[in-house]
Amino acid sequence: MLFYVKRSLTLELTVTFLLAGLGLWQIFSYQLPLVINLDLRQIVIGLGGSIFLGAWTLLVQYGYRLAKGAEYSHHLTGSLAKEYACASPVQILLGGVTAACGEEIFFRGFLQQRFGLILASVAFMAAHWGKKDIRVVSFWSVFQGVWLGLFFWYSRNLAVPMIAHGLFDIGGMIYFRGFMARLVPST
Repeated sequence: MLFYVKRSLTLELTVTFLLAGLGLWQIFSYQLPLVINLDLRQIVIGLGGSIFLGAWTLLVQYGYRLAKGAEYSHHLTGSLAKEYACASPVQILLGGVTAACGEEIFFRGFLQQRFGLILASVAFMAAHWGKKDIRVVSFWSVFQGVWLGLFFWYSRNLAVPMIAHGLFDIGGMIYFRGFMARLVPST
């Protein structure tokens, strides 16, 4: 579902406020720690986390290419890329910021602290459930949830998975726009 939210700025903001609001409400209700310290160390760890997520994702794509063939891998990337082909620079930036804020407050700040890494990662996967043509990506998002959860566990600071998630999503949307632009022959 969250793959498709980025097509509409209004929907994206609504979902972000919903997730962040519900997450903050539960964080305060259960008196869970809420640490969002933005200092140079956290920024560097978050940046490193986004680079790690990007490299890991490219390895997964390469694995699909080896296991199922180049055509399958190309089709899978194209199926996901078409969701972001027309995203404006503002949508790309806000897509990263909103994912970083709403999703991380809810999934890491509340769910992970209250119910653990595995449940939060499975819920993250369920929230990223997609149509049949990208279903495999939905399954693989559980691992992104685990990685983001480990970044949070290591740092004990929501700023780290927020930075990693936001930069990863921004980078992904830029990559997908470029992928789709390469499919369209230039005139």
